[in-house]
Amino acid sequence: MVLTMKVIKALVFVLIGVQRAASSGPFVQEALAKVFGHWTPYSNVRTIQLLNQLCNESQKDDEVRTDACYGCFFRSNQPPGYPMLLTMASCADTYLDNTDYGHCQSYLRNATNSISTRTSPGVIYCSFLECIRQVNKNMLIAQCVNEAKAMFSNFKCADSQLTQLFVNATVCVLAKTRCSYLNPITGITQEDELANKLNIVSINALQVNTDYDLNIIRVPFVNPAQGDECGKFRNVDQASWPSAEC
Repeated sequence: MVLTMKVIKALVFVLIGVQRAASSGPFVQEALAKVFGHWTPYSNVRTIQLLNQLCNESQKDDEVRTDACYGCFFRSNQPPGYPMLLTMASCADTYLDNTDYGHCQSYLRNATNSISTRTSPGVIYCSFLECIRQVNKNMLIAQCVNEAKAMFSNFKCADSQLTQLFVNATVCVLAKTRCSYLNPITGITQEDELANKLNIVSINALQVNTDYDLNIIRVPFVNPAQGDECGKFRNVDQASWPSAEC
């Protein structure tokens, strides 16, 4: 009975839209995660924030569909397994088709249509979330490259212009990350309570892994991966370059 009341309370929060990142703070998100407890994947606040970001980006300025998108994904929350993946796939079909996240929707639909006993639900679930993050990375980089290019009155791909373009685009990525409440790639909140208490300045740094995917990491205090069910699948090895040996 206690668990049922917790679920009802959480769904009420979802239905009134308090989980939207644009209008709610971290305290609401953390409280909702505590209501669900540890028995469900969505108890991870990072995942909740990533789904907020997914629905905000994919539905653009349509607030009604944004709320409906987030509500659908959150209501699909069940104990880990294929039933949860099937309901998530249904939400993706409804809200992600013909968007920048369309190939993530296709992956999830194909994966759930051809379920194999050799593929764990966790791998499918985490692959879907990583697909979302990859789209976020691509959109951020493309936006910054275009903004950096627009700073030139006549861009002709000269060496000096390309050098400055690289610098400007890098500054753009780091600045948009630093000035955003949420990390624009992962959806994680930017606040670092420990660094704030100790009055230590923390900065963002770019890291590229061996898959040549861009990561934004926070130093010197990096939020731990505790509670991140997909952390064990994440590639954090640094990329190499043919002309650089060490």
